[in-house]
Amino acid sequence: PLLSGARNQKYSKLSQEVVDRMQKLFPNMKDSLVAASILLANVYASSGDIGKATDIKIELHKSGAKKRIGVTVTDIDGKLWKFRAHDRSHAESAEIHEQVDRMSKRIIEHGHKYDASWIVRPMEPDETIETLLCGHSERLAMAAHFIRNRKPKRIQMTKNLRICGDCHEVTKLVALIYQCEIVVRDANRIHHFHLNGQCSCQDYF
Repeated sequence: PLLSGARNQKYSKLSQEVVDRMQKLFPNMKDSLVAASILLANVYASSGDIGKATDIKIELHKSGAKKRIGVTVTDIDGKLWKFRAHDRSHAESAEIHEQVDRMSKRIIEHGHKYDASWIVRPMEPDETIETLLCGHSERLAMAAHFIRNRKPKRIQMTKNLRICGDCHEVTKLVALIYQCEIVVRDANRIHHFHLNGQCSCQDYF
């Protein structure tokens, strides 16, 4: 939780101290140390220190560590749907991505500004901040619910990684705009997004 909080506030110094302490006290907890190092790299990237973030990722690569791929799972009409970021493997992918675009327009109308600090890799020439963040797996999962059921009252999703800050803000707005309760179990906690646009975690995720 301390490292996650430091990530939210972009405190790279505190994040580094936490990871250094973890490496000293828990040298055998390889999976946890890899996850912490990736989070640390993301802190440096979000605070503008791309060089430091790259150095950490290079060291992780040299050590043979593999980053977990983010996957969101949700039940739609009794069938489990799995999504990765920018997933186009589903038969209805075109319609899902069109719905993501519609959701994006509506949240922008409600004042949302996409937060580039949650992008932790260089953008390709054909990419924008919006297209990168809108491709996150939980947004595709939400969109799939809306194309299957135009007015769902409740959406439940499970993500194997921690939800990013921009997705957290977007999901609050989607719950408010579409008047749909959304429950997301991520790697840290269960988030209950209410119809009033607030989350049960009180933004301490």
